[in-house]
Order: sequence, then C-alpha cells, then structure tokens
Amino acid sequence: MRRLALALVAALAVGGCGGSDEPAAIDVQIWADAEERPLYEELARAYEERTGEEVRILAIPDRVAHLQRLATSFAADRPPDVFVVNHRNVGGFLRPGAVSPVGPRLGDAAKDYVKIARNAFTVDGVLQCLPQNASSLVAYVNVDRFLAAGVQPPQAWTYEEFVAAARRLQAQAAEDEHAIGIEPSVIRFAPFVWSAGGEVVDDTDMPGRFTFATPSARPALQALLDLRTEGLTPTRAEVEGQPLDERFLAGKLGILFSSRREVPAFRSIESFAWDVAPVPVIDEPATVLHSDGFCLSQGPDADRAWEFVRFALGPVGAGVLARGGRTVPSLRSALPIIVGPDSAPPRSSRVFVNGLKTMRRLPTSRNFTAVQDAADLALEAAFYGELTLDEALARIARETDGRFGG
Repeated sequence: MRRLALALVAALAVGGCGGSDEPAAIDVQIWADAEERPLYEELARAYEERTGEEVRILAIPDRVAHLQRLATSFAADRPPDVFVVNHRNVGGFLRPGAVSPVGPRLGDAAKDYVKIARNAFTVDGVLQCLPQNASSLVAYVNVDRFLAAGVQPPQAWTYEEFVAAARRLQAQAAEDEHAIGIEPSVIRFAPFVWSAGGEVVDDTDMPGRFTFATPSARPALQALLDLRTEGLTPTRAEVEGQPLDERFLAGKLGILFSSRREVPAFRSIESFAWDVAPVPVIDEPATVLHSDGFCLSQGPDADRAWEFVRFALGPVGAGVLARGGRTVPSLRSALPIIVGPDSAPPRSSRVFVNGLKTMRRLPTSRNFTAVQDAADLALEAAFYGELTLDEALARIARETDGRFGG
C-alpha cells in the first residue's frame, strides 16, 4: 500500500501541480475519498450560487499524494488558493510568504470555534488556518456481534472491560473474523498513553522527542501490542489483503478504532447494527483531536479565497459538511447537527461531542509529519511482532529525537 501511495505521488508530480489556468476560479485542494468529495462539490456549488464566484475542487484520494502535491505546488510558486490539511501536517507549509494567516481576518469570531482545534492551528500566537472539524478517536462497535457474544454494547468502559469483551467476541468469531481493529500508529495509540498518565512528546508546543519509553507510557503501548499477540486483531497480511475499514464493513471486526471519518461509508451498512463508544479508560478518560483546517495561500487572490473559507466554515457551509457525517464541526453552533433528534446514525454520536471534554492534541511543528511517519513504522513493526517494543522505542529515539523542527 505504501508503494502504491509513492507511485501515485510520482504520477501526480509529473502530471502537474496546483495553480490555476483560469484566474477567476478559486482553487481548493483537499484530501478526500469518494464519500467526502461530493460534500465539497456541494459546498462549492452553494458558494457559486450565492456569489457567482467559480470554485474548483481538486480532490486527492491519498494523504501522501495530497501533501506531496501541495509541497510541489508551493515549490513551483503555484499553490492552490485554499488547501485543507490536518494540523499534524500543517507545520511544513508555514514558511514565510506561503500561508496567509486567518486569525487577523477572523478577529473576535474565533471564539465561535472549538478552542482545542484553534490551538492546534495557532503558531507563534497567530491562528494560521481555520479549523474545519474537531473530531476524535472512538470505538466503532458491531452491535450484533456484541449481542451474539452475550455482551452489552458499551456506553463507557474500562480497558479491562474492553479486553474482556474482545475475548468474548473472539471466542465467537468465525475464521477471518477478529474482535479488534486498530491501526498501530501514533495517533491511534496516543489516547491510551494519555489515559495511562503518560505523555506522547516532551512538550506539545515545542516538541523535541517522543516519550513512549517512560514508565507511564510504555505499559500502555505493551497492552496494545498484547492485543495482537493474543490474536484479537488481524495479522499484517490480513490487513494488507483487506483494510480495517473494509473489514468492519464486511462484519469481520467487532470493534474498530477510528475517527468520525468512517461514518459516511458505515451508513451504507444494512447487514448489521453498529454504533460508537468512547475510547476505553485505563486510568483517566482521553481521546485525541483529529482536525483539518482551511488554509489560505498568500497571493493576490487571498481576499477572495478568504470569503470562500468564511462561507465554507460558517453556519451554511459547516452544516453541509456536518450533515455528510464525515466531521464533527469545529463551529460550535453547528454541533447540534450531529446529535439532534433527526440526526443520522450513529445513534450515540454524542460520544464525539463528549470527547471534546477529554480531548488532547498532538504537536504542530515543522517536521512533525516526518517524525510521526517514522514512529508509525516502528510501532507497526512492534505491533506485528517484527521488533520487540524495546527495539521499536530505541528506533523511534534514534530516528526522531531532536528532529521535530520549530
């Protein structure tokens, strides 16, 4: 899969980069899958109907390719007018003359947006990009498999209750079915580390190293690795043959840890009932921020682009995106859309809103994308038994210490 992503990056780099052949259009580059792209196109049409401005959506289906295309377009001095990027990846684009900060444009209206999402995009005391969403990690649960195993779907649970439920699910599983699906990565493991009283990095605002090897963090990582050792999760080969989200869709997972991103696809499920639950608690509740922001490229069209961004993340635009199910809106007034009496599944969507109270964030630094990717590879190797945890932690330290950037 990683090789496929790199091949796509190369193809995009050869095929062209960003910019606009039609100066009148506002170019917006996003990372979006098949379920999400129509929402942005609906947003663009709504803005065009309201203002007469043309908005052109460039949707890249792969995260690596999206980031590479952005980097290439900036290097060629032809970036899109607007681009959407996760706060963990934005640091690499905050070079002088690259991004036009939205904070001075937004003014006092900044308080209308969820604070932790704003903080994630605030660098040097200035809000750089306008956060679109404040999603969190949750546990998606196959309600039918829980009930068949004699386990009530959780509304809240301890880590011990989570493992006990997983063992019951696994005991009832057919061949090629597993209790748990979790991606071995920094963003998936972070809430468990925090819940155990550990830290992911030494300083969120000025990170210098990962702190997974500390006495509080290490046991949480080991507990997660034990899930694979015990056979409660798919093997690497099984995941490469069928990704975790597809396995959940097919009814092959009882529990899947992911963000709000899965909701649009999961709403197509007809063969079983599903819902969401909070992350299991080791010592204290914790989840992790998943937030994308709308960023403005500096240039002669920045003012026009800002008007689109303000619409896209104002009451009308935020409503369009929230009703699609993909995000938890960062605009506070739009939060009732996902939890109101007429809201679409999941039934327990309030878990996402409640998560705002226990949410923490990963850093925004210039090289965080690179150090996170390096740590992910080491955690992945440990999870699948190719490295011991000590070997993985030593590799993370060797490859990332002091390399986070400012």
